[in-house]
Amino acid sequence: MTEEKKTFVNLKHARTQEQIDVMTQIEKDGVCPFCMENFLKYHPKPILDENENWVVTENMSPYEGTVHHFLFVCKRHFTMPNGMKDEEKKSLFDLINVMISKNEIIGGSILIRFGDMDYNGASVDHFHAHLIVGETNDGQREKIKVKVGFQKA
Repeated sequence: MTEEKKTFVNLKHARTQEQIDVMTQIEKDGVCPFCMENFLKYHPKPILDENENWVVTENMSPYEGTVHHFLFVCKRHFTMPNGMKDEEKKSLFDLINVMISKNEIIGGSILIRFGDMDYNGASVDHFHAHLIVGETNDGQREKIKVKVGFQKA
């Protein structure tokens, strides 16, 4: 009996051709693209800031219509919230607050998907968070669309 190869990406959830191209290579390489030893190899955007537990960068493929779409990646690999250490929880929000302050953000959303990618729409199986900022609602703008899961039948 052969052991199934672990995949750290879900191509079905890619939104752009750039993501598909990069994720196809990641699948071939068989590595986690968000683990720090691999991160800069696959992620084309520079690290904007970091602390002892997290790095923050611009999302490679920001959601359509965003003003800012920051990606916060834990330096340690885990996939479920119950795997997060107390100091990682605190330092995540410390870094989020740094980015809110630096960018003078007055409103936005924090998105964290976790666990099985077939349930949550994520494309990478490594705990990470998004800070998503749009424009003010003037009654005419479209909503930013984000996949957070799938409807029950």
